[in-house]
This record gives sequence, C-alpha cells and structure tokens, in this order.
Amino acid sequence: MAANKMKDQVSELQDQIRKLANRFDDERQKQVAALEKQLEAARERVREELNKQKENLAKLEDLQNQYRDKASDAVNKQVDKLRKAAEEAMAKAKESEARKALLETEVKVLKATAKQAHSLARWISQYEKDLEKRAKQIERKVTPAAKPAKKAAAKKAPAKAKAAPKAKAAAKKAPAKKAAAKKAPAKKKAAAK
Repeated sequence: MAANKMKDQVSELQDQIRKLANRFDDERQKQVAALEKQLEAARERVREELNKQKENLAKLEDLQNQYRDKASDAVNKQVDKLRKAAEEAMAKAKESEARKALLETEVKVLKATAKQAHSLARWISQYEKDLEKRAKQIERKVTPAAKPAKKAAAKKAPAKAKAAPKAKAAAKKAPAKKAAAKKAPAKKKAAAK
C-alpha cells in the first residue's frame, strides 16, 4: 500500500511538473511574441525616422542650391551693372576734361562695390559651411552612432548658435555699405555741377 501511495504521489508530482512546464512554455511564448511585436514597432519607428532625416537632408541640399543660385545671380547682376557704369564713365571721360572727375568717382564706387562683393562672397561661403556642418550633424543622427558621439555633437551645438548671430550681423552690415556707396556718387555729382 505504501508503495502504491508513493507511486500516486510521484505521478501527481510529475503531472504538476508537466503542467508547470507547459505553463512556463506558454508564458515564455507569450513574452517572446510581445517582445517581437515591440521589436517590430521599434524597427518601424527607426525606419520612419530615417526617412524623415533623408527628406530633411534633401530639403537642406535644395535650399543650399537655391541660395547659391540666387547669390550668384545677384553678384552677376551687380558685376554687369558695374561694367556698364565703367564703360559709360570711360566714354564720358574721352568727351571732355570736365568728365575726368566723374570717372574718378566711378572708380571709387567700383572699388567700394568690389569690396562689398568680396564681403558678400565671404558671407556666402560662411553660410555654405554652416549648412554643410548642419548636414553632417543630421547625417550623424541618421547613421547609428555610439552615445559618446552624440554627446560630443550636443556640446558643439552651442558654438553654432553663437556663429549664427555673427553671420546675421555681417548680412545686416552689407546692405548699409551698399546704401552708403550709392549715396557717395550722387553727392560728388552735385558738387561737380
């Protein structure tokens, strides 16, 4: 009898162990399924973020190209105007000695405008460098990188913020110089008359 009781207890224990094992397997499968869902959701979020970053890069490149084209057109127009003004001044100088003073004024205006064009080109170059830096930062964010690299990029961000106001200040000064250069010939013409 004792042997039968022992067998019954052993079989009960085995049944309980099987049930526990089955329950454990079921629970593990549920957890694995939940983790796979979370992983897929995370992958989808990363895909969406990568697509957004690619779109941002494309927009940034388009803006950079548009800005460069506009700046080039503006400089070319200004150079054409200066060339025409110089040709007219030379023709007037040949007509009479009284026009020589006007030619000297035109030369001064040309020099001032050349300085201004140089300043504008330098500002455009700085803006282009800033855009390239921003594009590189976005590229670093798009490609998976180690955490220390992200921290280093975060430390560099305040330096960019400081550089931007300087570029804006330079841009504000350029139109003021143009206005001063345009007023100078008018004053000298009035004095010559």
